[in-house]
Amino acid sequence: MSALASRFSSPRFQRRLLWVGGAVLVAGVVAVIVTKVWTSPTVAPPPPPPGKVQIAKQEEKTVPLDPAAQKVGERFIETAVERKNLAESWRLAAPALRSDFTLERWKTGDIPVVPYPADVSHGARVKIEYSHKDSVLLLILLEPKAGEKTKPQLFHLGLHAFGSGKNRHWLVDYWAPFGVPKIPLG
Repeated sequence: MSALASRFSSPRFQRRLLWVGGAVLVAGVVAVIVTKVWTSPTVAPPPPPPGKVQIAKQEEKTVPLDPAAQKVGERFIETAVERKNLAESWRLAAPALRSDFTLERWKTGDIPVVPYPADVSHGARVKIEYSHKDSVLLLILLEPKAGEKTKPQLFHLGLHAFGSGKNRHWLVDYWAPFGVPKIPLG
């Protein structure tokens, strides 16, 4: 009897062959189930119902940045972001940003506005992401005050116009870091 024939007749080899064959069979059954049973056939969506054709809304018209919106944004940074005069910052925040915060709770400083020790002695670099009649989104580069160990940081500042006529005013409805918040170098 050859070495190969004796190997095939070995009980240990036959057990191993049985286990390997069983594993291959199980893998094949799982593959068939996954590809045939669990995958749903791709069905095209039904055609739109007959009737009036839907036309996509045209994008809002871009307008120059309203100086009043810019002034509110600057004051918001000086108050809410720097955590100075929080009562004033509460009045500059839109209802969406204030959420369910009362003035008293807002004045604790634990507010939904990411703080930053900004140097507001000189203007910040600003990129207008968009400026529409009633909404503005700005990308602002804030630099830290002298002596702070924080790196410069980009923030998005969103403003929305409320009211009309003489009652029209801008409020901040969005403030968030652009990208990953910077960690002090300390």
